[in-house]
Amino acid sequence: MDRKAIVVEHLTKKYTLGQIHEDSFKKVLGIWLGLSKKVTAYPKEFYALKDVSFTVAKGEVLGIVGHNGAGKSTLLKVLARITDPTEGKAYVHGRVGTLLEIGTGFHPDLNGLENIFLNGAILGMRPPEIRQKLDEIISFSGIEQFLYTPVKHYSSGMMMRLAFSVAAHLEADIIFLDEVWGTGDQEFSRKSIAKMKSIVKSGRTVVVISHDLAIMQELCTRCLWMEQGQIVKDGSPQQVIESYQSSLQATF
Repeated sequence: MDRKAIVVEHLTKKYTLGQIHEDSFKKVLGIWLGLSKKVTAYPKEFYALKDVSFTVAKGEVLGIVGHNGAGKSTLLKVLARITDPTEGKAYVHGRVGTLLEIGTGFHPDLNGLENIFLNGAILGMRPPEIRQKLDEIISFSGIEQFLYTPVKHYSSGMMMRLAFSVAAHLEADIIFLDEVWGTGDQEFSRKSIAKMKSIVKSGRTVVVISHDLAIMQELCTRCLWMEQGQIVKDGSPQQVIESYQSSLQATF
């Protein structure tokens, strides 16, 4: 167990869709006006994750690929303790750094500098640690001239730069990343990949989601392919990505 950073056992996440309350104002008004009939809608169950099990060793870089809606982001949110599973267990051993959605943990009315401290605190960094790494974070983000501008005026690319810079400089044992390469210019993308490679060399564990298969193959030591909330294939990046690409070609 001491060599395992993440242990996932029979993880299931179920949502209930299509539930309509009969006493809602919109429903009652529609029936009264004769614009809709009194129809009972039966709830439908949707499984974002279904009986998912796997382990991640310390120092592994695990990539997760799959179509939109395959359950990838839900899995990371469960691992990051953002949402609870319906069934099963997920054990994460170590300090966690998370970058799942651009701007998560940022306050729009605070400027970039203030949000570095806010976001760092949310990620578990103490003020002395943030101050120690502040110059590195600012320099890496490349937004020095906008540091005192409220982040509500930032572009999505600037938000991503700042969020990634804070998360990347957290001394975390495990880092969760969701589509961090999808926004921003090529220069920052190259910087981010180089930073992730240095993090990997330091022995930290990374779990990353991306549709950029070339980056996944370059960065990851192992990949999971997910579809409909389940793991279809688990193996080397080359094997998994080739199988996934073959499935994509078969759909056209």
